[in-house]
Amino acid sequence: QTLQTMMTKSDTSSTAKMSRRFDVRGAFLISMLGVVMTALLPIFLFQMPTTEVSQHSLIPAASHLATKNVRFRTSKKTPRYFMVFSTSCSPFQNWQAIAFFHFAHMINQPGNITRLVSGCKPDEANALRKLHKEKISLLSDRFHLHVTPDYKVGTGDQKYWNKPNGLLDYMENVLGFPNNSAEYNDDIIIIVDPDMMLLRPVTHDFSNLQVTWEGDLSHTMVSHGKPIAQAYAYGSGWVTSLNGNLSYVVGEDSPANDVSIPDAKKYYPAGPPYVATAKDMYKIAVHWVKFLPRLHVLFPKMMAEMHAYSISAAHLKLPHQLSKEFMVSEVGGKEGFSFLKKISRGNACNASFPEDNLPFVLHYCQRYSLGRWFFNKYKLREDIFDCDAPMLREPPLNLGEIYDWNIYPNGVDMHDYKDPSKQYQLVQNEWFVCKIIYTLNEVVTGFKKNFCGPAANFEKTWHFHTEENFAKSLSNTTNPF
Repeated sequence: QTLQTMMTKSDTSSTAKMSRRFDVRGAFLISMLGVVMTALLPIFLFQMPTTEVSQHSLIPAASHLATKNVRFRTSKKTPRYFMVFSTSCSPFQNWQAIAFFHFAHMINQPGNITRLVSGCKPDEANALRKLHKEKISLLSDRFHLHVTPDYKVGTGDQKYWNKPNGLLDYMENVLGFPNNSAEYNDDIIIIVDPDMMLLRPVTHDFSNLQVTWEGDLSHTMVSHGKPIAQAYAYGSGWVTSLNGNLSYVVGEDSPANDVSIPDAKKYYPAGPPYVATAKDMYKIAVHWVKFLPRLHVLFPKMMAEMHAYSISAAHLKLPHQLSKEFMVSEVGGKEGFSFLKKISRGNACNASFPEDNLPFVLHYCQRYSLGRWFFNKYKLREDIFDCDAPMLREPPLNLGEIYDWNIYPNGVDMHDYKDPSKQYQLVQNEWFVCKIIYTLNEVVTGFKKNFCGPAANFEKTWHFHTEENFAKSLSNTTNPF
């Protein structure tokens, strides 16, 4: 355009001089060269890589490829996705993080995925740097690690404070908010938990879902002012648990004070997966961090972290479109189990389901069992990815046909499912046990083949019970009730 403007503004005398200096062919070539340069220059500039790399990332700058690549959009209408999950440095959460990256790889989750890890000692950070560089980033250059300080105060439930603080640290030190907000405002932040198995990709577009929405909001696609999330069971508890003292947390003039109890239940009891524009999520993160300590004074419980998110959203007038069907986690819960409704007992393990029928995540935060086949994340050996560790023993594919009862490893908790009214819970247990164990074994198998060599232990022998009790349940499947 500059060349064309200069040529247009050239006076007649200048043109005459140019004509005398160049013949017709030369003038034509120069003109065409200007057109080509004008057309190609924006493309060239657009494709020039940026070299901005967070100094807080555990991945060395030379291999932090996605920090460069992610800055390019294929279209202005297509947002970029930034999925994050928060962990500590413990072995318990390390195996979950390794598994999470593999689950994301298996279902082709788009965008960048970052583990936010808090509270590491220097040697732990170095070990995670090595693990991630050598064994996780090889899956995808979109998989990252970001170390934050330890924001936990004291012990117990305050360990969950690392999630909002870690998110804010990531958005400010990696994405560059608020100074660099214009670069990312229209992109999408997705918050999940490390103990989630992705079953299908999470994006900003929920318009084709056949789900029940909790409120009467019209939006089914995330945009500014229109976040979407899983509805959690605490309902209006983020208000009622404070016994009329919400203003202590948010101040007298906060819009959160004006939210009715029905609206508090319909639009704000959100939980992972949280999906919002980066612009909205940054504002939420700022207030989430600000309100949580005040809230904890009045409500010193584990759920304070989630309640603080709800309070922040209400304070910012960001009602969420919520559905209970994005997730499955609890047998018998009112969640996204519709895909199992037509499955009879004995068929849940080997049934195949169209992706569109599945919930987005399996949140393996509970206990799942049939017979003495069992899974619980707290009881799983933490060295499951070690080369010499045995893998999980796999249940028979007709598990639900064999057992209509369960007994947990503690020998105390047990259930009888022979009543026809409980068959649906039986099928849910059957699916959970098989889905988690078989998928986790698939991930561990691939991990060991890639990094352990021929001496790796591929024996599928480990289970959660004593050998004696487990053997009895295999030889005698009779309902003990």
